[in-house]
Amino acid sequence: MTDIRFDGDWIHLEAAVTKAASNDLMLDAPWRRKTDTPYRRALVHDFDDGLTLNWDRDYPGGVTINDLKTVHGATNGDWLVVRSRVVQQFGTDLMLDGGTERRRTTGVLRPTKRRNPYRRALVHAWEDTLVVNFNRDYVGGVTIEGRVSCPGSLSVGGQDVATVIASLQSQVTALTARVTELEGRVGP
Repeated sequence: MTDIRFDGDWIHLEAAVTKAASNDLMLDAPWRRKTDTPYRRALVHDFDDGLTLNWDRDYPGGVTINDLKTVHGATNGDWLVVRSRVVQQFGTDLMLDGGTERRRTTGVLRPTKRRNPYRRALVHAWEDTLVVNFNRDYVGGVTIEGRVSCPGSLSVGGQDVATVIASLQSQVTALTARVTELEGRVGP
């Protein structure tokens, strides 16, 4: 059963499906406008047979989606593009998961024996620290390809790397001096 009711400032549409054979759905409340642009195209059936929200950025305040549950990429699910100078995530864990845990064996991806429900790539942890591969969720470890720069201190196994290198350099210098001294005693 379908029905259209008018109740003061409200219009009630009751139907199983509401179909609009049009290109654009405009939602415009003039008293909420901050600019005088001519259109407020909320939903547009675009030229690529897609659905575009906020066509041509008609709403200068942008689009807010509350309680979003799932976002899927393209039809094949491979890509989701986010264009922004800064992407801010509120939450503590960023999980990257390709589905099942996997290892490359002779070019074939196979699940590992360990079943871990978490794939925490980055975690804002206690004491305001950033942890990569939290709790060793990625059993294959972490690989960094390319040049790595660490302008601050770097600890490995609880030891400051710069301090360890300085200590090793002084030991090599002392050993070199000792070898030179010993070679001088032996003679040719």
